[in-house]
Amino acid sequence: MKNLLLVLFLINFFTWNSQCREESVFVNSTIFNQTDAFLGKMMDRLKIVGLNYAILIDNQLVHEKAFGLANIQLQVPMTLDNSFPVASISKLFSSTALHQLLLSHNRSVDETVEEFLQDRKDLPEAWRKLTLKQLLSHTSGIPDQIDYQIYLAPESEKMVIDALKDKPFSSQPGTESKYNATGFLLVRIIIEKLAGQDFESYMQKQFFDKLGLSSAQYGGFKKIIPNRVTCYQNVNNELEMFPLNYSSPMYAGAGLNITIHDLVKWFQAIQNEQILTRKQLEKIWTPVKLNNGEYGDFGKGWEAYKLPGNYRMVGHGGAGISSFRHYWNDKTNENVTVIILTNGADNWEVRPNQINAQIASMILAD
Repeated sequence: MKNLLLVLFLINFFTWNSQCREESVFVNSTIFNQTDAFLGKMMDRLKIVGLNYAILIDNQLVHEKAFGLANIQLQVPMTLDNSFPVASISKLFSSTALHQLLLSHNRSVDETVEEFLQDRKDLPEAWRKLTLKQLLSHTSGIPDQIDYQIYLAPESEKMVIDALKDKPFSSQPGTESKYNATGFLLVRIIIEKLAGQDFESYMQKQFFDKLGLSSAQYGGFKKIIPNRVTCYQNVNNELEMFPLNYSSPMYAGAGLNITIHDLVKWFQAIQNEQILTRKQLEKIWTPVKLNNGEYGDFGKGWEAYKLPGNYRMVGHGGAGISSFRHYWNDKTNENVTVIILTNGADNWEVRPNQINAQIASMILAD
């Protein structure tokens, strides 16, 4: 993954000629014709079914556009009002909510699962010793339910715990950065403990309602979600529907449905420090170090990378078909956010994260 992302920063483009004046961002608008044309070529080359994308500069929405179809069978055109199942991008919402709860309760990510869930005697002893930081940064090594064909729609958290409690760790805690779904099942349980209510209700009241994210709601592909796109994938050289199925035990890790407008609105609130301060975000967005001193691929709930030229990147991918990325320069504060939401493609020889990085490079080089 790092090699794909570093392509963006291995070319000489670290100049940004756009100027900021009070609350307005001035940028040569012809660059958006170029990014539109680039995405049009990607649509044709990869046979992407449908796509929405948005660009923010200095936290202001400067460009957005819809391409393709929201539903192939009915030939429904894609619009910017369509809702998408954003899969693992959901982690950005839940981890941010968790950090806010930790602050309000004067708790720390260095505390263990046992310290948060003293009454949960059903959890294996080895799990109870893990820190919240290890869960959020995917460095815990806890048995991953995906490795055991327990996907993201289990009937209950008990089913997952019972199936995995005797399984070995994939690595010693803190030694390896490896994506892990089970860790975010525990994150949901901890959020509910701190919030004193169920996860969905807390997220609805504390974030979706307060920020006016009217499209945001949790649910797998069987749930009726207004204006939601139909997703597709290539199986044995044929395009078929992609059942992104999620159940409530996994909603902290995946299961959010949202429009690109509301996703932009949420991230603008993040950058405007309506949820956490910039200093707090900096700690969350710093890659966690492994036991050998090297950086892993995650901060505390977000993918996070330090890149050449004082550049940084945070964000997350979603089901291999969508990509959310925020890029900034530590010294100059130059920053751009690129959000690409798709409902699938015939082939992904160029991945959404690579497409995202290319668009960011075009903006930064303009």
